[in-house]
Amino acid sequence: MGLRNKTYALPSTFFALMWGLTSLGGFLYSNLLTGIAKNYFDDVYLQEISSYQLSMLIVVFAAFLLARFTRREISVEDFSGFDSSVIVDIRHKTQWILYLFFILGIYRLISVTSVTGWDYSAIRTYYLDSRHNFSEYELYFLRIASYLSQFAVLYICILGMESALIGIKLRKVVTDFLLFAPMMMSLGGRLFILAFFAPFIFSYLLTYSIARDKEKKIDRKLLLVLGLPVVMVIVVQILKMDETISTETIGAYSTEVFYTSSSYIHMKELWYSLPDEFPLGYGLNSLGVGSPVYSQILEIWELENNPASVCVPSMIPQAFLDFGKNGSLVFFFIVFYLIEDRAMVCMKSLTLKNMLIIILLCLVTYQTVMSSAFYCLRAFIVGYVCLIIFNRFCHSKIVKTPY
Repeated sequence: MGLRNKTYALPSTFFALMWGLTSLGGFLYSNLLTGIAKNYFDDVYLQEISSYQLSMLIVVFAAFLLARFTRREISVEDFSGFDSSVIVDIRHKTQWILYLFFILGIYRLISVTSVTGWDYSAIRTYYLDSRHNFSEYELYFLRIASYLSQFAVLYICILGMESALIGIKLRKVVTDFLLFAPMMMSLGGRLFILAFFAPFIFSYLLTYSIARDKEKKIDRKLLLVLGLPVVMVIVVQILKMDETISTETIGAYSTEVFYTSSSYIHMKELWYSLPDEFPLGYGLNSLGVGSPVYSQILEIWELENNPASVCVPSMIPQAFLDFGKNGSLVFFFIVFYLIEDRAMVCMKSLTLKNMLIIILLCLVTYQTVMSSAFYCLRAFIVGYVCLIIFNRFCHSKIVKTPY
């Protein structure tokens, strides 16, 4: 069956969803709503940023369309080659990863709360204030936890695939979420919610779109799985802002589900801080090295306690500073063409490894709205290395030959 004859959840699907929500949020704040970030949208630089973002989106979707056109004859194998019991067995054999991640997370969370108390706003403030003064022990601990989290994400992807094949077990999803959450809760913020539910939902939808029976409708429990992180994102943001949870605050922060305000705050301040002419980084920013102009701006923000210094940017700023407006559009076209193209090629051979590669690519496109270009690149590379190790560990349980 060709790709043109069936709809699949590909990286372009999740890119469109996330940037659509982000753009909608920006529109609502600029034209209809008021709130804590209103001043960042009522700004002369918003028009320039919006125009550039529109150009970026047009270029990226052109890349997606070209990838689909050039790969339109690729046939997708039936997913029935995977026995659901095999997926279940693999998940059981790798669940120890989540338990280890939980133990490290509880240790870290207790260490932090012994200083801050059980105040989520204080936990976030403590992390932001102390992250530049971590001891060598803390740096190594968090680095190990970061790598382990990539293995935990692969486990969550397996759980999502299993849920698509045999049904969602809410108790299991909630239990695994509670095991996953403590480490990232110790950093404050809302990452612990999105880092769990995003890979679960992506792997579920991708597996369902390929393996579904025509007569089998999507599990209604998925609506609960979709609704839970939405509610949690709003509630945690209220706690992070050190406000009381009430009908009024829930209403005021409900627009958090539509956009990532921090990325716009970062871009607005960056556009304001940039000189009229500046040397391009030519990849330094996207590789995490940092060009002189960007490094200097970040240092000034730190000294001035500018909120933008702790705001997570989207993929836009680093690419813009590396290649300029026109050059970055070419960069985006090439990168996202390759992402969509690789995902479609992986469809030719639906091994467990290839399924997880597609999910990793979907996660990259999802993260572009709330992560820097460097973070997206690093997350994929680390995830892919973890996948190679994971694939060797589970090799005897994979039915088909890896791609």
